[in-house]
Amino acid sequence: MRSLLLVIDLQKGWRHKTATEPAMLKAVELCKKFKGDVIHCCFKNDPASLFHTQLHWERFVDAEDTDQIPEAVPLKLPIYWRSTYSCVNQETLPLIKQYDHVYIVGVFTDISVTATAMEIFDHTIPVSIVVDCVATLHGQAIHENSLRSLDFAIGKQNLVESESL
Repeated sequence: MRSLLLVIDLQKGWRHKTATEPAMLKAVELCKKFKGDVIHCCFKNDPASLFHTQLHWERFVDAEDTDQIPEAVPLKLPIYWRSTYSCVNQETLPLIKQYDHVYIVGVFTDISVTATAMEIFDHTIPVSIVVDCVATLHGQAIHENSLRSLDFAIGKQNLVESESL
């Protein structure tokens, strides 16, 4: 069985000492021991996007935000860029379809993690969330509610702990 670990947004701009850093560092450790392929999907804000024009959000256009956290750099993971919520796009979908199972780690549980997991599920590819390796900047209650929603959306059996991998 071919497995893929899809790492989402281990980037400097998303790092927060208490909210996201522990999950990010745990994700880095999982990358080192994962028995399968690992890729890193990173966000870069497109000035023509609705992030700019509708949400008036102008961050994530330069290295201060978009660079990987220093702990992830030595992993030398293949990086796939996106300017959308989901990591599934024309570049990544053919790659993702080559795997029997996709595991997701990273940030934000309530946005990119959820959007990516549900889209992979919709493409009939088994997908799991590594719950101790995901986090959000939007608070613990939002994180927990997102995991509860994913329980319904992709199945409780697909919410796993890193030690089980």
